[in-house]
Amino acid sequence: MTDKLRVLKEIAEFLNAETDKFEMIQGVINLLIDNTNYDTAWVIFINEQGKHELIGHYQLPERLAANNYDYLKNGTCWCVQKFNNNELHKASNIIACSRLEKANRNQVITEDTITHHATVPLLSGDERYGILNVGAKNKKVYEEDELNLLESIGFQIGSTIRRIELNNQEKETLIVRERQRLARELHDSVNQMLFSISITANAAQTLKSQEKMQNTFQHVETVSRHAMQEMKALIWQLKPIGLENGLINAVEHYAELIQLHVNMSIDGFYKVPDMIEAQLYRIIQEALNNVRKHAETNEANIHLKFEGDQVQVIIDDDGVGFDTHEIKPENQGLKNMKERTEKIGGQFNITSDKNSGTMIHISFNI
Repeated sequence: MTDKLRVLKEIAEFLNAETDKFEMIQGVINLLIDNTNYDTAWVIFINEQGKHELIGHYQLPERLAANNYDYLKNGTCWCVQKFNNNELHKASNIIACSRLEKANRNQVITEDTITHHATVPLLSGDERYGILNVGAKNKKVYEEDELNLLESIGFQIGSTIRRIELNNQEKETLIVRERQRLARELHDSVNQMLFSISITANAAQTLKSQEKMQNTFQHVETVSRHAMQEMKALIWQLKPIGLENGLINAVEHYAELIQLHVNMSIDGFYKVPDMIEAQLYRIIQEALNNVRKHAETNEANIHLKFEGDQVQVIIDDDGVGFDTHEIKPENQGLKNMKERTEKIGGQFNITSDKNSGTMIHISFNI
């Protein structure tokens, strides 16, 4: 057996970087086989209804891979049954594997034939995902230290599956919230403008005065232009083209899009990791939206200060302000900014008063 700590370290480093469940499974069994004396491995996921699915495999014997992996995809076996009965809690020797027996039936058995395997449950707390099976040529019994190693790897895989699933759930939640917010924005802005255009156009049909008709069509043109600007702003929020050119460029472009003059200043050397930069852009974008819609001013200031590992962002305006004690819990804009700040491990604070403008202060470490 190779150095167990080295194997565990390499696998842990690999798993820590993975974000796709299926790519992770394939990669980890490749690492396991390439860095140990085992010859093959395969992973089977088992759902709550007891149905199993072959998820990944590496260096399967030709016999086991025959007929499009029929021996692994169909039928049942001891390890799947034990898993379904909640009787498989640790790495175990499989004395007789019905799948290997079927694959080896009517075939010549040699020293290189894989006839037995170890099986490892993939678990994370109360969550149960499936099994990892490992086999080696001319090996019938797996020693306790081998089973302990496989059990540790199985635990790491189970924990990684759980982490990826939770991250995906969080992304789905954010997507739903973003859709709901955009739906409200469409209703409150573009939909109202289109309704106004419809009413005005309908009324124009009864006008006889050339001057009144001209004024009406000018109104329709103005409202239509505003509606197009609102739509462009919403589309930009969905896909902020330009962030690849840096945060400053993206903010300036967005401010121009919503017709807001922004004064930007930077104190220190600008350095923000890409993942944090994307969240920070969304926060600033939301803040500028609020200025444009509620502050009754067309100007805002953004100051970024970099000092060591700490970053401070201040966004302020000289608009009408508001009483912070009157902020409603359902205020999605402020809630989004606070949640995004917390997501990057930062602190969010807002100060404002009527007729005194508003200031948002964000601080985080990089």
